Amino acid sequence: MNFTNIYNRLILMMLAVLVVSFTACSNDDDDNAGSVLLEAYGPSPALRGSQLTFIGKNLDKVTKVILPDDIEITEIEVISSEKIKVTIPQNAAEGYVKLITPNGELTSKTLLTYTEPISISSIAPSPVKAGQTLTIEGDYLNLIQKVIFAKDVEVTYKDFLTWERGKIEVTVPDKAQTGTIILADTAAIPIELESEIELQIVLPSVEQIVDLTNKKPGGLIEFTGSDLDLVKYVILPDGAAGDTVDFKVENNKLSFTITAGVTDGVVVMVPASGVHVSIANIGMAIPTELVATPSTNIRTGTVITITGVNMDLVTNVTFPGVEDSVDPSSQSGTEIKVTVPEGTISGNLTLNTASGNSATIAVTTLKPAVTSYSPSSVPAGESVTLNGTNLDLVAKVTFGGNKTVEVTPASATSLVVAVPVDAESGALTLTMKNGETITSPSLTVTKPEFCYIPVLPGDDEEIKSGTILTISVENGDKLTGVQVNGTNVQYILQGNTLSISVPSSASGNTNFKLISSNGDVTYSIYVINSAVVETIIFQGPLAITWSDGGRAILSISDFENLRAGAILKLYFTQNDNWGQLQFNYGNWVNMPFDEIGGVYLTTDVLGDKSIKEYELRLTQEGLDNIRDKTSEGYGIIIQGSDFTIDKISIITGR
Repeated sequence: MNFTNIYNRLILMMLAVLVVSFTACSNDDDDNAGSVLLEAYGPSPALRGSQLTFIGKNLDKVTKVILPDDIEITEIEVISSEKIKVTIPQNAAEGYVKLITPNGELTSKTLLTYTEPISISSIAPSPVKAGQTLTIEGDYLNLIQKVIFAKDVEVTYKDFLTWERGKIEVTVPDKAQTGTIILADTAAIPIELESEIELQIVLPSVEQIVDLTNKKPGGLIEFTGSDLDLVKYVILPDGAAGDTVDFKVENNKLSFTITAGVTDGVVVMVPASGVHVSIANIGMAIPTELVATPSTNIRTGTVITITGVNMDLVTNVTFPGVEDSVDPSSQSGTEIKVTVPEGTISGNLTLNTASGNSATIAVTTLKPAVTSYSPSSVPAGESVTLNGTNLDLVAKVTFGGNKTVEVTPASATSLVVAVPVDAESGALTLTMKNGETITSPSLTVTKPEFCYIPVLPGDDEEIKSGTILTISVENGDKLTGVQVNGTNVQYILQGNTLSISVPSSASGNTNFKLISSNGDVTYSIYVINSAVVETIIFQGPLAITWSDGGRAILSISDFENLRAGAILKLYFTQNDNWGQLQFNYGNWVNMPFDEIGGVYLTTDVLGDKSIKEYELRLTQEGLDNIRDKTSEGYGIIIQGSDFTIDKISIITGR
């Protein structure tokens, strides 16, 4: 059959299929939502053994397809609600097609007819390599217009090397993969004939998947294999972020150099088809045989020498208790030197590598030690000297009764500490600057010999300015005077009861000093100012916005000495538009208030455009959060829109 006859015959077939596509429709013309509608089916003429496609609406509801004569098909491939497919059996006859649905039966308006029996008798060679010629033999292959390889890789008739009734020859595309092949025409609803067996596509291969361990960047890797000319890419594990690596193929050998950043994992080679072929499991080298000198009694500034194997792989070192890593000050293949950073604690020192692998070695820090106390028995409120070694590492001393004193050591061998007046006898706990703790010998603490307050007022007791503070004391016979914030005040001592006149000017954390003939002691006691005091902490006017320059920033210092119940008062002007103010802590975490039901003061909350001021009560939880969530010296940050803040104040004494 010459090419002109083939072409004319194909044109006639395409016209026939188009007629079916536009005339074959359902007896059911109901277009209601949910109804099954058949709009077209094909191909017709069709090929027995190929697929028959139906197009319409809600076809996913079809339960059965009946082909002439009464051949029931229930294996239906649902492409979508608008397309389904069934395979035509070899014994199917010509006639009308029926679709069975939950709502009834639909019958096509056109006959299903059949074309010549296109067939495949052989596909060779298999396996076949990309670029080689594939020969397909059978009958009526002159009706086929394209060969479809796995993954929808097509070769059309324009690229056929041979196109005859009994044979088609094509060049295997680079992207072809192993799988069945499909012979098809180019109709809107095409004839499709799928091969019964898979065509095997040759992939590059290695003699065996190699286990590569203890490899280092810069190392040369070489494999022997077959069909390596097909390789387009070599991909290293995730450490290289999936990047390809330069490689070379010569004499059936593939070689490449390990790049920096490669992690443990699988190395693959990839042909044009995109199929990943594993060639090696790679394990990157890590530092081993580690010895740290010194590994004990280290402290901030100590230079540690770490020797071992593969030390040139170390990128940085992470010390226990320290978040930031430290770069080596010197490095070779067998040794690194690194300086101990501030905050290091005892634990595992980690050597990090570019591959993400790491190695650890244990280190312990130098510890302070107390050998004696001077005096060995000390009255509370007086000073005691701790004698020992490495005491310059101490940041805090905790006495019996869980009373902690912060210290600033002046010497490594002695440390003078003021004993809290409410301290008790017992072992001392030394807290190092890095947070580690050490228990020291027991210290005998006797009661103070000067006048002191054994039990301070509780947090729930309100002490107001301009009133009398009455409190129990011990050793009252030694008392010679009382000062409040450095000023002498009147007092009355009756037995163990001391009454102190609290100045009307006292407010917030206030120093009360009891002066005795044999010493003195100072206490910080919170005083509520009896008078209502309003302190301006922000002065406007400021048009509030959501950006820098339009935010009201309240300093953390304005909230440090406040107690629960203080009032944050805002003075403002509302603009014509709907407005809002958002409250945030200094670290930008939202700050809620009960009065406004959240973090926004809005036009809706106010309910009246004429309102020009609003009060928010500061709770203990809110004050604690302000202090805990501060950042860059900020206590509260207010932003929003369509408000102009005139000023902000804090009111105490209500």
